[in-house]
Amino acid sequence: MQENVEWFYFTLGNGQSIGPLQLRRIWMEACSSTNVSVHRTHRLLLGKRTAIYSLRASPRLGDLRVVESRLRRLLDDSRLSSVLTTVSH
Repeated sequence: MQENVEWFYFTLGNGQSIGPLQLRRIWMEACSSTNVSVHRTHRLLLGKRTAIYSLRASPRLGDLRVVESRLRRLLDDSRLSSVLTTVSH
């Protein structure tokens, strides 16, 4: 089995946060797989310590446009204001 790779990372709006279990559920639904992982790190962005959320899944993830569309909808449904970035492979 191949290791998961990062497909997306994102930040949330001011004062917003999401726990790992909720994020994992959203990510599993978005990519229709249970073979996923989520991570949170912190970086300095514009002088502020900011949480960066990373979404990982199989290197053979399905149609990325469909997954991204689902992910954006699920984040919106959760009332999370995100800046989502796709990772190139």
